[in-house]
Amino acid sequence: MEIMQVMGLRKLSPYLYCRSVATSLILGLSVMVAGQNYPKWDFHFPLTIETTVSGSFGEMRSNHFHSGIDFTTRQITGFPVYSIDEGYVSRIAVSPGGFGKAVYIDHPNGYTSVYAHCEWFSEAIDKLITELQYKNKSFAIDQSFQAGTIPVNRGELIAYSGNSGSSGGPHLHFEIRETKGQRPINPHFFDLPIRDEVAPVIEGIRIYPLDDNSTINGKNEPLYIPAVYYGGRYHLEGKPEISAGGIIGVGVQVIDYSSESWRRCGIYSIQLMVDNKMWFRSQMDGFFFHDTRYINSHIDYAFKQQTKKTVQKSFIDINNKLQLYTSTPERGQITMLPQHKHSLEYEIADAAGNISKLSFSIRGQERQSKPAVSAAPQVLKIDPASPYFVSMDNFKVRFPENAFYSEVAAMFELLPNEGLGIGSYFKVLNEDVPVHHFFDITIPIPEEAIGMKGLTGAKVAKGKLSYAGGVVSNGNMQIRSRETGTFCLTSDTIPPSLRLLNIPPGRNYTGRDRITIEIKDDFSGIDEYYCTINGQWMLFEHDPKNNALNGYFKNLRIERGKKHLLELKVSDKLGNKASLSTEFVY
Repeated sequence: MEIMQVMGLRKLSPYLYCRSVATSLILGLSVMVAGQNYPKWDFHFPLTIETTVSGSFGEMRSNHFHSGIDFTTRQITGFPVYSIDEGYVSRIAVSPGGFGKAVYIDHPNGYTSVYAHCEWFSEAIDKLITELQYKNKSFAIDQSFQAGTIPVNRGELIAYSGNSGSSGGPHLHFEIRETKGQRPINPHFFDLPIRDEVAPVIEGIRIYPLDDNSTINGKNEPLYIPAVYYGGRYHLEGKPEISAGGIIGVGVQVIDYSSESWRRCGIYSIQLMVDNKMWFRSQMDGFFFHDTRYINSHIDYAFKQQTKKTVQKSFIDINNKLQLYTSTPERGQITMLPQHKHSLEYEIADAAGNISKLSFSIRGQERQSKPAVSAAPQVLKIDPASPYFVSMDNFKVRFPENAFYSEVAAMFELLPNEGLGIGSYFKVLNEDVPVHHFFDITIPIPEEAIGMKGLTGAKVAKGKLSYAGGVVSNGNMQIRSRETGTFCLTSDTIPPSLRLLNIPPGRNYTGRDRITIEIKDDFSGIDEYYCTINGQWMLFEHDPKNNALNGYFKNLRIERGKKHLLELKVSDKLGNKASLSTEFVY
């Protein structure tokens, strides 16, 4: 059988659990993965506390694969973080969202280690970054460094664990990347000391008719079947009889746990055998960031939106460019012939080599000679590789080429206003259609709304409006989006709200470590803020997930033991402004 892409398979060895202080590994061998020779490092574990995995490499996240491993830190912050090997700090990034405070270290052997969501950097790094922040008058910063500027030794303190950026709780996000190209790779290649004896949990499968003439149990619609475990392996619940005709595909819902944690993690590989022949395999060795949004093709995106279940497809959409797959020329599709029975088996492994299996069979039935008769009008299909343009009463949408992963029903409609927003609603496909590239929406501005303050685009969903942005041009609102759904216009003139929190008696902050201001906006979100003390710009850190602006006194350049004037100016993304002024003692 011809194979589209051959990827070497590695022997996955068991891992030890990191329990000792200053744990390190002495690794002298190398491992071959997907044709790449990965050295086994003699490296220092990034933490010296007992830790478990709360997020695995390649785990399914919203619009992206998880690019590293998350290590728990007992739900608190401030644990020392160490460089796993010698090298130099090549980049420091600080952001209100994303990785928050992150350190990147380039190592001599061609790999980069990343440590993210930190609370603080080491003293020397913190001093350097603070100087840059004051120079640029910006909390957010992304600075690269040449070799020799900030050298580090193996096991050197570089930061303290935290909860910064878009972190959902205190932990350390750790990555290993190929320095050239910054491609994240699976850290388990280097035998990370994580104990995992729990095999993946198979929750169910979904079977798909892949054209209008194909059927599953007589219907031209997908079929989901739960899985149960007994007798040492997984089975489909109720041992159902499954029949199919035409071209079909299958997918599997699966999760994993590590031995020391209840947190749901991702798996390493999914292999599908058809009649004892390797038919499809996905293997999470690594990926490029510019490809990570293809996750919406890797999974059944619509089913996820509708049910919250994550099914990973075992067939490859025509516009799925991920380099994770080994497949036959059929790209995982299966042609069902009448009275021919196919035996299918899933073998699913986690990064520690624990394996779960599920077998089932599908009997072939007659393929429909024509689509089932329907009273509904036939809907045009959008070719995923071609650009697509629609205009309806001056409401327009323009998709670039390769915007979609497979054929999409061209569902566009003008709808009457339902009491929210301004003017008519423009339905741009169904909300459960994934789009890979940004596309442009044009909404004409009604005469009564021309020149209106705070005019912007909005999405309408579940009886609420959410900010979609947009720019006014030639009497139209031009919106760029990566999400389908229903759009309209709205106006927002409400400025952000500002409030000083935890005010001490007499506003005397002596003994406190920070000043905290609540900073919130009810629609478009915070765009800019500018803090001064006694007329001079001061470093305040924006924490959007907690609606907080924190001024840590160790970073505020003020004279101690005196009264000071704090002034804050804030604007949202629509230009609505708010300000706060207060005196305090420190």
